[in-house]
Amino acid sequence: MNYMQLGKSGLEVSKVAIGAFGLGGGQMWSDTHMDEKQAASLFDAALDVGVNFIDTAPVYGLGASEELLGKALAGKRKSFFLQTKCALNWRDSEGRLEYERDGKRVFRNLQASSVRADLEGCLKRLQTDYIDIFITHRQSDVTPVEETMGELLRLRDEGKIRAIGISQASPEILQKYSSLGQVALVQEKMSLLSPDARERYIPLCEQMGVAFQVYSSLEASALTGPQALGREFPAGDYRGKHIWFAKDMRPYMDEMYAGLKPLCEKYNCSYANLVQAWTLHLSPCMNLLTGIRHIETLRDTVKALEIELAAEDIQKMQKDSEIVRSMAKKLAP
Repeated sequence: MNYMQLGKSGLEVSKVAIGAFGLGGGQMWSDTHMDEKQAASLFDAALDVGVNFIDTAPVYGLGASEELLGKALAGKRKSFFLQTKCALNWRDSEGRLEYERDGKRVFRNLQASSVRADLEGCLKRLQTDYIDIFITHRQSDVTPVEETMGELLRLRDEGKIRAIGISQASPEILQKYSSLGQVALVQEKMSLLSPDARERYIPLCEQMGVAFQVYSSLEASALTGPQALGREFPAGDYRGKHIWFAKDMRPYMDEMYAGLKPLCEKYNCSYANLVQAWTLHLSPCMNLLTGIRHIETLRDTVKALEIELAAEDIQKMQKDSEIVRSMAKKLAP
């Protein structure tokens, strides 16, 4: 396993982080059926391969993901760096309504009192007295950054959190937070098919000494191989929102995969490994957050760390993916 410093926080985490979004089940992940024993086995396997970093959030299954983690990590909490979030909650109606899901209305609120209440809920569900990295899940267009960051810094000073992160933000928002205190990481969506962060965000993180944690590098499984295409998901399932699964996109996705197949043979790896290796090559500050529910997926994911892509293969992957992205833009409503 390869490890990295999480920004300037002093925390040394595995380059691969386990995303526990899918463990929450509910409407968003309609095919999740994991119990405490299965989750514990997954995290035992993680320690066996050197993965020590887990990401979750209160709204993943409306507390279900955190509660499952709290039970599964009993007795081994200190073996992992645990990361969760604030901003989205269903306990009251203060703030901006984000969505309705699983019978609850979820609101976005980054006021100081709400940030603290979010943390207390996380601590209870996760059965711990501290969080290693606490992230603003989404950003507020109402609450000043000064108020939010001020409370995060107080929580850090109190020992309830060890480091601060932001998600679904922008280079400008990172600079605002960083002008007030230390940000350890940003967490953003990016992939071979959605590579916009390469232009400004990742270079800024390198410059500022901030980790860039990428999520959805496999586009909700659409980039795990041609076998993942053509699936139909129940209404509300997170994966059904991705255009890469659309019927009209299938010929272009198949063409891209035809180009990737020889590279998988060259590097003796899976399609997922190939895409993840491309993601990791972008920057030394990159941390790979991958949704993992099965031990087999975990073991396959860490193989991506062993792949060193040749420059010409990187260029080919990017060229082939540009065709797919171009068609997606044309088909988008």
